[in-house]
Amino acid sequence: MAGKFSKDVLKDLNVTNIMELVVDEQFPIVMQKFPGACCCKQCLSDIKAMSLNGLKPHYVSSERGNLFERINTSDMIVKVDVLRAMTEAAEKVTRNPRHE
Repeated sequence: MAGKFSKDVLKDLNVTNIMELVVDEQFPIVMQKFPGACCCKQCLSDIKAMSLNGLKPHYVSSERGNLFERINTSDMIVKVDVLRAMTEAAEKVTRNPRHE
């Protein structure tokens, strides 16, 4: 279906970084290792942002793509990479928190 491009359509596009979902799933596991860490919104956002910046993104634009990538990200190597990136980020933020 051809048509004229409009910037307005961009707000309706559905693109997801699967790695963000994996990071969200692993958050409770990682934070258990840092009982003294600040858990304010700013510090948790910093951990998430630093983690995602250290990981290769995996974007999908459909449910079918989502399912395919979720299968690929269940690979142990991917989970180890995610846990490593999150642990490094949590260590940095714990040392230098930016409280709200």
